[in-house]
Amino acid sequence: MRREDFRKIVLYLTGQTITMFGSALVQYAITWHITLTTKSGLMLMISTLCGFLPQLIITPFAGVWADRLNRKRLIMLADGMIAVATALLALLFMMGYDDLWLLFAISAVRSLGSGIQAPSVGAFLPEIAPNEQLMRVNGVNASIQGAMMLVAPVAAGGLLEFMSIDAIFWIDVLTAFVGIGFLAFIKSVRPRTAQNGNNKAGVFGDIMSGLRYVAKTKWLLQFNGVYLFMSLMFGPVIFLTPLMVARSFGDSTTLLVIHEVVFAAGMTLGGLTVGIFAKKFRNKVIMVGIACAAFGIETLIMGFSPNFVFYSAVMASMGMTIPYVNSGAMTMFQTKVQPEYLGRVMSINGIIATTTMPLSMVIFGPISDSVSVETLLIITGALMTLMMIPTFMLKDMIAAGEPAREELAITSQTP
Repeated sequence: MRREDFRKIVLYLTGQTITMFGSALVQYAITWHITLTTKSGLMLMISTLCGFLPQLIITPFAGVWADRLNRKRLIMLADGMIAVATALLALLFMMGYDDLWLLFAISAVRSLGSGIQAPSVGAFLPEIAPNEQLMRVNGVNASIQGAMMLVAPVAAGGLLEFMSIDAIFWIDVLTAFVGIGFLAFIKSVRPRTAQNGNNKAGVFGDIMSGLRYVAKTKWLLQFNGVYLFMSLMFGPVIFLTPLMVARSFGDSTTLLVIHEVVFAAGMTLGGLTVGIFAKKFRNKVIMVGIACAAFGIETLIMGFSPNFVFYSAVMASMGMTIPYVNSGAMTMFQTKVQPEYLGRVMSINGIIATTTMPLSMVIFGPISDSVSVETLLIITGALMTLMMIPTFMLKDMIAAGEPAREELAITSQTP
């Protein structure tokens, strides 16, 4: 890898890590506050909707902006927007306004910022990293995300013992602007084939052209169909396991910290192994499919957890599978989607997530107030596992998972 490419990647990952740390502190603080003060699946459902619906609304436009405009500046703009919203929340809490609806409102504003940022983040990395290194960089990025998830809950739990929640909000504001500073030093080069959208067609015309591109690309249709189903099934694992901990093992912040830490530790380890073992999987779709099947089995097993130690071991194992899913899927998008459509394709993928995740909570959130979370995990885990069987028979998607030319070249040079 060229020294200049290495410098850009280091700056990018460092800035994103700092920003991610501050955001994670706030997210844990908000989630734990709602979980421990209400212990209600309905309140978690409302919080989830506030965190996803604004992102759903803005994401189609953000995909077009990511293909038309400077992606780096969009990321910086979104980070700044989230920082300002968080600062406002901190000021309101300092003034004594700490009603639950304020957390919902700020979550919605932060969701808008995330919706603007997400397509640009996914599409920006190929501008600074060579194609043959994308899987490795995505693996490192997944490992860093896991490490932040490992450090952030511990830090949040410790800080909550010594300072108020509004002080943690200010940490997020500071880290956001530090991250923006790192990103400002990166000089990116747009791919030569990128066309920055069709200005004559307008934003809605560009949105439709992105949809047509996905519609005529069979492997993308198949992949998004599988992703849609899996996202529906992810709801109980992602949003209701803290509720399971509070109900079944004790309403302690310490247990919630451990719950997050073991998952993050697994995710960190999984991210570190992606660069080592991912090349053993020639086909990215097969790698993702096996990881998803493993996640489904682990979800089912978690539903039978007899104690918190067993639960934590399964949670760590689940964390290890996530980087294989995310890195494989992201690298496939970055190397197989035409660069001029990458932002819009990433936004469509984001729309699926921001639609199905809240829908999943609309379904499972209220049910969790009358049915145990364990039962929901058993059911969704079994369905996720069974779904992976027909996935391996989708020929177009399997073909798209084959390595790009640059990856084949680098593999052939590896002893």
